[in-house]
Amino acid sequence: MTRSRLIELGTYEKKTLKNKYLIKANKNDYVHLNPIGKIIIDEQGKRVAKVIDVIGNINEPYILAYPLTEDEPKTKLYLEITNRESKKRRNRR
Repeated sequence: MTRSRLIELGTYEKKTLKNKYLIKANKNDYVHLNPIGKIIIDEQGKRVAKVIDVIGNINEPYILAYPLTEDEPKTKLYLEITNRESKKRRNRR
């Protein structure tokens, strides 16, 4: 069973580099979070983009994302992180 949680990511800036989204991200620890490959969701719960890379410095990070819809997002964006529950193992003695 998978569970997902949402982390506030930031706001949409503009389209760049062959229609990819440039998103101004909040100051989170993206080294431990590792958002690459994760899905970006808007406030309505629609899947908007997929993270390609985190660029910039620690104080002002930007996220480069591949769009999943043709409409540009207008609201705050969130990162969907899925956690898989591990199976319990039985002791076999």
